[in-house]
Amino acid sequence: MSSPESTSADLTHLVRYVLTIDNMCAPDCITWVRAQLAGLGLIVDRVVVGEAEVATTQANGPHQELIRATLAAGGYHLVHVTTKVG
Repeated sequence: MSSPESTSADLTHLVRYVLTIDNMCAPDCITWVRAQLAGLGLIVDRVVVGEAEVATTQANGPHQELIRATLAAGGYHLVHVTTKVG
């Protein structure tokens, strides 16, 4: 018989995204992108020139299209997304 703690842990999966972002190269760009990703409810691990690494524990966290649209609103192009679950 499983404990309540293990049951709730089974329902929450960590989803990590590595985002490759075109034309994000200056400190103010990095600051804007970080704020927008955090505003989507993502845990922002790192943002550097051309790349961001974020995570979410929400089963229905923001999907790639919402991330893409949010970045596009600021003039940034999401080139590639690598997704890791677990």
